[in-house]
Amino acid sequence: MSSKNWNPSPTEESVFLAPSAVIGGAGAARTTGEALRDRLGVTGGTVLLAVDDAVRSAGLTDPIEASLTEAGFSVVTHGGFGAEPNSDVLDPIINEARDAEAVAVVGVGGGSVLDSSKMIALMLRNEGSCADWIGTVSPENGVAPMILIPTTCGTGSETTRIAMVTIDGVKRVSACDLFIPHIAIVDPDMVASLPPSVIAATGMDALAHAVESLMGTNASILSSTHSLRAIELITDNIEAAYAGDKQALAYVMWGSHLAGQALNAGVVIGHSLAYCLANVRPMPHGVSCAIALPYCIAYNQNLAPELAQRLARSLTRGASDKIRDAAGYVQDLVKRLGLPTTLAEAEVDAQAIPEMAQLCVGSYPRPTNPEAFDESKIAALFESMQNGDLDDAFAITAR
Repeated sequence: MSSKNWNPSPTEESVFLAPSAVIGGAGAARTTGEALRDRLGVTGGTVLLAVDDAVRSAGLTDPIEASLTEAGFSVVTHGGFGAEPNSDVLDPIINEARDAEAVAVVGVGGGSVLDSSKMIALMLRNEGSCADWIGTVSPENGVAPMILIPTTCGTGSETTRIAMVTIDGVKRVSACDLFIPHIAIVDPDMVASLPPSVIAATGMDALAHAVESLMGTNASILSSTHSLRAIELITDNIEAAYAGDKQALAYVMWGSHLAGQALNAGVVIGHSLAYCLANVRPMPHGVSCAIALPYCIAYNQNLAPELAQRLARSLTRGASDKIRDAAGYVQDLVKRLGLPTTLAEAEVDAQAIPEMAQLCVGSYPRPTNPEAFDESKIAALFESMQNGDLDDAFAITAR
């Protein structure tokens, strides 16, 4: 198939966002202090090292802390961020970082820690609390120098302009181009001990990023290239990674990173559905994304034919160019990875469907979704998710 039939326009305006530098390879995290000093020009002072508690307990942050100390920095290490960024937890940590006069932030963890690190870096240079920085923001004083180091193979947060923060019980988005870190470090050693359940959930989150950003109307030549390569790396390797293959896991980690760069073009309805599920029944973000992804594909089936075929072939690893087969492949993959595929399996109450449909349209709209949001259609989509009926889901937007 000729690439000219599916690529975004080469003449339309687009912006592709990515870290200034990506340092990769086994052991790369051990160069953090050197990178902060020599690449970012931060010559001293206090660094706030934000860490995932389990990662710290495993000793994985010790070499990072040592590298910062050896590079001449004082280090204040802080954990306790929890599974999801929450303003009740994060605002006091931000005040502690201000009191310590931190000059830079290093985040080591999954999406919760990395998103929290972005908010800390923002508010080291600006006043206020998390609630004051919701929506698309342009901080007058910029953000503090920041290095982000992922310890999962899914969120891609080390390369995105988004930070998710729960405020008063509701997930909210803070979006800022300056959240793209100055340096991202992709070190396979940091994910080598991940349990299979985490590999499954975070890997499916990454696959959702790649697929959804490819579908969105803001996709560019660069973002779509990253999306397709990410889909290839993840679908080729996630099952082997889940089974314990460390080389495959490293490939999935790089797939997650590429999907994160593509994600800056924006996700679509899949993530909106996932947020609604988690609001009704708290669950890991990757699990909710895994449930939602086949239905995201179904709702958005009316893509340009060439794009739909290209996406289908990528997702099915060349087995089919039909979008319905692609959705089925994803659903089967989720099953093989031991994750729930239906609302019933995830223990989401069917009575919450009207509430979720209203929330999806009202709180999580996606202007770049290729199919317009319609509350009644989205309610029907949730109904099809109840027992995993993809045929019913495809009937909703069939033309």
